[in-house]
Amino acid sequence: MGRGGNSVATPPRSVILPGYRLREGDVPLLDPPHLANRAREVQHYLTQGTDVLSEVLAVEPPDATAMLVANEDWKIAPRESERPYPTGLPYFTRSVTPPALVLPEELSPIFQPRTQATLPLAIWHELAHAFLLQHEVVKTPAWLGELLPQAAAVIVARRTGLPMSDHLQQIGEMPGLTVRDFEGRGGADSQMLHQNLLLRFAAVALEEFGEGFLSELFHTLWNEDEIVDERRAEKLLAAALRPRGAEWLKSRPEF
Repeated sequence: MGRGGNSVATPPRSVILPGYRLREGDVPLLDPPHLANRAREVQHYLTQGTDVLSEVLAVEPPDATAMLVANEDWKIAPRESERPYPTGLPYFTRSVTPPALVLPEELSPIFQPRTQATLPLAIWHELAHAFLLQHEVVKTPAWLGELLPQAAAVIVARRTGLPMSDHLQQIGEMPGLTVRDFEGRGGADSQMLHQNLLLRFAAVALEEFGEGFLSELFHTLWNEDEIVDERRAEKLLAAALRPRGAEWLKSRPEF
């Protein structure tokens, strides 16, 4: 559902969970034997996502590991904070070496709507965080930091033929809610509402402008030296949505 915290209390450590085995791949996957079927499904989505995002972003896959964590092991999964993340909420953490996508045995019921796209979109979202954070990235508004992985997930879905129409239709309208309201705080329900809004907004932008804006934003952030404030974030997004990005953003009530 997002990145782990920015502060790391202890030096990064190696990813080790007792009894877990390693499945080789561009992003290797650690999983417990009793989740073999789910692990094969997760690895399939990881392979799809890695192939597409490497091509779209014109970069090598990130040096990262994915972990499919059983419910009973959730409390010992790697993380930045002392307190475990809520069960069923995937995240990306740099508290270990290599960094890890921590994926739950089952997604939390908070993930709505539930369609055949729900799981792969969640995996591709966290994978996109791994791609983005393979380089140091300056602080940005939360909405921009989460718009990028949502757009990346939609691109992978489009390229792999995953049906998205039913999922997007079930999100429904959210009058009064805007993309820039998202600050990365609040309860899981509030965050999921905003993530769904960002997903739908990303899908509309991709339909209107194509995939190029995602790569431009990734590479722009990799080259930024100063903190990106709200105004700068809007300008970067408008510039990436060429040639009429600023005009289009002003026309979108959800922005």
